Amino acid sequence: MEETVDTPAAPEAPAVRLANARDIPAILEIYNDAVRTRMATADLAPQTLEERISWFAARDMRRRPVLVAEEAGEVVAWGAFTDFKPRAGYAPTAEVSVYVAGKAAGRGTGRAMLDALLARAAGCRIDRALALCFEHNEASLRLFRSRGFEEWGRLRESCDMDGTRRSVVILGWSA
Repeated sequence: MEETVDTPAAPEAPAVRLANARDIPAILEIYNDAVRTRMATADLAPQTLEERISWFAARDMRRRPVLVAEEAGEVVAWGAFTDFKPRAGYAPTAEVSVYVAGKAAGRGTGRAMLDALLARAAGCRIDRALALCFEHNEASLRLFRSRGFEEWGRLRESCDMDGTRRSVVILGWSA
């Protein structure tokens, strides 16, 4: 007699789309959660809605898009390309960022977001992407490495996070 084991279905990948102004409050909430946990950003104070609105309005969505991931109509992650440096010679290189709400962590949401961003890289004229991850953020390091990012450098104890020095790992990807 064969034994059957019920296994939960794999969660459906979230829908990833270009962000719009209505998404800014959710983007802000997810970002400020990252500020509080000290895991994914060197910002030490939460951002205001006005700051995020200005950030969003200043973006060139064709070259450096902001994407959001939705589950059941709710934004649960966002990601973006940002200019690595403002000098023209650096134009084909962008920093890539992925932020996932705590309730969506560990379910493939970050992978879906990063995949969607990398799929847009050529259309944004990006052939190199950099991810700056805190050395203690093992989940982010795993995510980026799983998509072909390799360590390109380290900034040892470069961040002072409330009196605790944190190192940053620079991960790079080439198209």
